[in-house]
Amino acid sequence: MNLTATQLTKLTIDAYTDLKFEKPAGIQWRALLNPTELSFSRKNNYEATQSAGTSAPQQSFSGGEPDQVQLDLLLDGTGVVGEPGPVGDTLDALLALTKFQGDTHQPYYVHAYWGRFSFRGILTQADVTYKLFDRSGEPLRATVKLSLKEALSPEEVTAQDRPASPDLYQTWLVRDGETLEGIAAQVYGAPAYWRPLAAANRLANPRGLVTGQLLMLPPLAVA
Repeated sequence: MNLTATQLTKLTIDAYTDLKFEKPAGIQWRALLNPTELSFSRKNNYEATQSAGTSAPQQSFSGGEPDQVQLDLLLDGTGVVGEPGPVGDTLDALLALTKFQGDTHQPYYVHAYWGRFSFRGILTQADVTYKLFDRSGEPLRATVKLSLKEALSPEEVTAQDRPASPDLYQTWLVRDGETLEGIAAQVYGAPAYWRPLAAANRLANPRGLVTGQLLMLPPLAVA
């Protein structure tokens, strides 16, 4: 059976008032026409550090940035799809998701989904271009470039990072004045873990850390 244009799965955006996406705002926006283009961006940051006795700098992971998505949408009220008429109200409903809310003191969090695509975050930007107007000046066609940035709760960040995972190794860039005991206390929650940390890095002198030195942090189960 062939699906008609009105039966096809449509891009949908649900609004929430909390970062855990547990409190729906009761607002849902659904596209009449699905995105003409969808782009995804993920970025990791690295710091170049020159350790003593090395000929080239080492690249140390310093953190990631939130994933970002851009959706290119077409709003068409010419009657090609659906009932003909101005698209102003549909556009206003979409832009309302970016507006400041007095009760939460920020715009809504949003969950955008369409087929395999599912993205939770915030709407950071909406660029609108009007393409066609009726005789009264009401817009009949408009394109929208919608930018979204990922938003994760602290619990989700912790779950993704899995700092205590038994199969995960990390690195640590030594800063001025840091000691092995202090690093062990920050990473493992107890300064006594300095011994396995020293062993993992083959440190003959645990008190001889050098600023800019890159340490290997063994998993908690190993340490």
